[in-house]
Amino acid sequence: MARSEARSEPEPFADPETAKVLQKRQLLSQVARRTGLRNSEVKTVVEATLAELGDAIASGMTLALPPLGRARISRRHDGSGGEIITLRLRRRGS
Repeated sequence: MARSEARSEPEPFADPETAKVLQKRQLLSQVARRTGLRNSEVKTVVEATLAELGDAIASGMTLALPPLGRARISRRHDGSGGEIITLRLRRRGS
């Protein structure tokens, strides 16, 4: 096998503008369905979790959250509309 054939081309990333978006209310209903808890119970826990994750990212922490993966800040920029933080997420392969 030729050397160039041994390497596989990386899959192109989806354009962020055309990617599917998971809204908070969809997340809440999916977590409620998966856990069997009421939406009101799930909402309290998910909102607290999102607040803690936001605080951790804002303070520059790396997140190690299996099975989601390991996320670290790769870039920060203060824009006119607020802070822009770019995360790099590393997930284990299947």
